Formats: sequence, C-alpha cells, structure tokens
Amino acid sequence: MDKPPYDIDERVFRFACDVIEFVRTIKWEPGINKVIEQLVDAAGSTGANRHESSGASPGREFVRFNVIALREARESHFWLRVCQAGKVGNQTLCASLVDEADQIKRILGAIVVNAKAKLPKTTPRARKR
Repeated sequence: MDKPPYDIDERVFRFACDVIEFVRTIKWEPGINKVIEQLVDAAGSTGANRHESSGASPGREFVRFNVIALREARESHFWLRVCQAGKVGNQTLCASLVDEADQIKRILGAIVVNAKAKLPKTTPRARKR
C-alpha cells in the first residue's frame, strides 16, 4: 500500500481497491466467504457514498451520504479487525488496512461534524393535538 493521498475521495477509492487485493490473499475456509463479502461490500459502499456526497446538494443530503459512508467505514474497520484477530489473509496488508480504515473513520467523522455545524438551525415544530 502506497502513502495515502490527501484527497478523501481518492483515498476511499484506493481503500476499496486495497481491500479487494487483501481478500485475494485469504485462503478459503468454511464460513469465510461471508466475512469477505461483508468486508468488500462495506469498503465499496464507503467509497460509493462518498462519491454520491460529492454530487449531492449542499446541506442535509451531503451530510446524509457522509453519515452512511462513515457507518460503512466503521463496518469495514470491524471486519478487518475480525480478519486480524483470526489471522485471516496477509497480516501485513491487513494491519495496514485496519489503520487506514481507522483514519478514514476519523476523517469522515470530522466531515460529518463540520457539515452538520454549518446546517441552518431549525426550530422544533409545535405538536398538533
């Protein structure tokens, strides 16, 4: 894995590609396909939702796509930790991906917090009786 790029969109794209590279190092065992599918789906969805957020209108839609990307990054991190703990696949690459997933989670978390802070404040609606 090369040094991660500064641009978050390129970074999540490379992360998804690196996850695919990692799962190719996994020896097939009963039950392992589900872990692989979950990991690849979550990593790909992280990038796909970030990609969608760049085309979203500013505001709530942008926040929504980034919140979903953050959830998927957290799931990717979880499955990578499962692979690490179970010594599944290339452990050097896995450790690098665990670290990258953690960094991506932090970046996306900051994007969500900052974007939410810029949203206009809404007043609660009065309840109808």
